[in-house]
Amino acid sequence: MSTRHAALILLIASALISPLPANENSDRSPVSIAIFANGTRLITANQTSGSVSLADTNSRKILHEINTGQKPAGIAVTPDGKTAIVSHWYGYDVALLKIEGDRLSILGRIEVGPEPRGIAISKDSNFAYVAVGVSDEIVRIDLPGLKVSARLTVGREPRSIAISPDGKTLVTTNARSKSFSVIDLANFQKLRDLPIDGDNLRQAAISPDGKYAYTVNMKNRGFATTRGNIDIGWVLGQRVTRAPLSGSDDEPYETLSLDPQGLAVGDVYGCAISPDGNHLALSAAGTHEVILLRLDLAPLPWRTNGSRDLLAGELARDNQRLRRIKTGGRPMELAFSPDGKTLYIANYFLNSVQTVDLANGQPTGEIQLGGPSSSSGPSLARKGEILFHDATRSFNQWYSCATCHADSHTNGLDFDTMNDGWHDLSTRHERSRKKVPTMRRVAKTGPWTWHGWQTSLDEAMIESFTKSMQGSEPSDDEVKEIVAYISSLDYPKNPYRTKDGSLTASAQRGKRVFESARAACNTCHGGPEFTDGKVHDVGLDEPGTRYKGHNPPSLRGAYDKGPYLHDGRAKTLLETLKGDHSPEKVTGLGELTDNELNDLVEYVKSL
Repeated sequence: MSTRHAALILLIASALISPLPANENSDRSPVSIAIFANGTRLITANQTSGSVSLADTNSRKILHEINTGQKPAGIAVTPDGKTAIVSHWYGYDVALLKIEGDRLSILGRIEVGPEPRGIAISKDSNFAYVAVGVSDEIVRIDLPGLKVSARLTVGREPRSIAISPDGKTLVTTNARSKSFSVIDLANFQKLRDLPIDGDNLRQAAISPDGKYAYTVNMKNRGFATTRGNIDIGWVLGQRVTRAPLSGSDDEPYETLSLDPQGLAVGDVYGCAISPDGNHLALSAAGTHEVILLRLDLAPLPWRTNGSRDLLAGELARDNQRLRRIKTGGRPMELAFSPDGKTLYIANYFLNSVQTVDLANGQPTGEIQLGGPSSSSGPSLARKGEILFHDATRSFNQWYSCATCHADSHTNGLDFDTMNDGWHDLSTRHERSRKKVPTMRRVAKTGPWTWHGWQTSLDEAMIESFTKSMQGSEPSDDEVKEIVAYISSLDYPKNPYRTKDGSLTASAQRGKRVFESARAACNTCHGGPEFTDGKVHDVGLDEPGTRYKGHNPPSLRGAYDKGPYLHDGRAKTLLETLKGDHSPEKVTGLGELTDNELNDLVEYVKSL
């Protein structure tokens, strides 16, 4: 595409797109932040309001704000500060923004695929790179041409992107495949996947010398949610992990546990390294704090290819090498100022960007992005959202609802939350672990729990706080709040439908199989939510379980619910339909052909 043609596209796009100002009374909920190269400005992606804010870092004032799309998730700015690009998690596109003086305008949009989040721009400003979560891709965008120029498959659910200081290497964190992917940008080829033993990988960072990739993550230890197991880190814990960018594919990674016994760290999210390499900053969204680690005073006590269950004693006793700074709210992505003196924090629930002075490790103020008036206060659902993400409501603040129900959805892991009535402690570790279900539209799909014994959503919430989290019982008002939040959750648009929302030819054939007497999937997965609200015994019970049968999960959004079945034994939908839950085993009316199975999978993906 010629430069003249590209410029014409941008001009037309700019004329057609007229962004509206954000609703003054809407929560902003910033999740991502980018600092300009000269340090005088910053820009945020505001998820709840669907907007982007431009702010002056000296006056701490908002210069301009515009709506850009559905659930902004990641943002980046070019080195010259003239252009930014924002991804839209539920919008499946990115918007290219022009920054002129104190004003923002939209130059154009580019569809990139389902659920894009992390984003970065090349040093020469010619390319942007986007992590597209559902298609497991890094998408390269030609910025002058305003088009997707390449796609590269990485690990499961890429979340965050970092580019090395020399501009040659890109790293992405893969949230559900426990890995970094390392990409050579000159050839846009994946060099290697770096496996790490960690879950819920979040913000990526690369050390100033380009030697290490860093991220924060959870570690699922797998034991039942008793108070004793929780407090010694045997249920789950929070980690910071680094892996070398050069060397062989099996080069060991290193991990540092962050949880001291009695006062754990909840839901690590942000990760950033100061330009001089002396400070490693981490945000803990669930315990409302930022952790500052000094890298220049002494080597950190990293563990190779594994981790301790608890924070190393030498760090627990040294408040110079490790500082826990209370921020309140829900601190998310982090960024350092170019001079390395200030840490910027995107705080979701406070609708602000907070600052911390690195010299003394103290908060220095915040930039207010706007939100509901103090008289109206947060809505019932917003209060419930705050409770859902609050790890301090669990025993010794180890985890929140969102730790497992990541993005109010699922992180694909299994846990033993002791809600299945299993009393034989000698076997429950192996047999009673259940896959984390989604919270999206869950209010419409009672009864609850995998065995369907819970008929009250209110009581299910109380059970979660007091048994799964071993915390205090929520008040009646808090139960109403969290049910209001859960009732507000819905799926993004289905990427396996055609542009007009109809079924593909393969999915239409699969629908006929789904409803046929031989498969009879709609017998249990019927109605508007594709579940019938009853308990069925289809031969999946473990011997000795108190409850017989299972509550069929809704098939809405099934394309992103893997692994499948109550214990996650099936990794894909096709494996589900060929294995222990195959139609012939459920109905006994004959085996489906490979073509019928493939069409059936396409239909289930489209629901």
